[in-house]
Amino acid sequence: MTVLADTPRWERHGMLWGHLVSDASLAELHEAAARAGLHPRSFDLDHYDWPEQARPGLEGAGVEFVGNKELTRRLLASGLRVPGARRAQARRERTARAAAELGLWADEVPHDLVLGLEGHVDPLPPVGAAPEGAFRLGSDDACGQVRVEAHDELGRIAAREFLARANALSQQLTGHTFVGQVLDAPEWPGS
Repeated sequence: MTVLADTPRWERHGMLWGHLVSDASLAELHEAAARAGLHPRSFDLDHYDWPEQARPGLEGAGVEFVGNKELTRRLLASGLRVPGARRAQARRERTARAAAELGLWADEVPHDLVLGLEGHVDPLPPVGAAPEGAFRLGSDDACGQVRVEAHDELGRIAAREFLARANALSQQLTGHTFVGQVLDAPEWPGS
């Protein structure tokens, strides 16, 4: 059982990012990522994204550094890989489970939803590509720290309405406010 990292070469947020995977289990992957100091939000279905400045933490956690092709080969062999063609379906399944756990009604299920701190929803599409009223919302703690991204007032209103409903349901279930991320719009195409 080995946790592997490739060379950071994907640019996002002004940094280069690499991938961290396990060749055996997601539990092993999560444990190594925590030891390395990676935020649980950097998990993406079958891997963690890590910024190049996290390398010392990964080295300290005993991660093996390999080339990009070797990392992909080992991830495929592990059976943990979520292929590109299946990623959208995997996100829909994750959303359905999270919505059911939270207690959302069928007409309240958002486009993409993560409960808790592990994982993230897709970025908010840019202006012109996002439906009117689209928003991305993240709440990372039970103290009410919330981030909202929206291109228009309809999106900001929709985000506040979703958060109010999610907070009420979460309070009933857990005794604290909603912790998670959501990407949605009043009428998301293809939902």
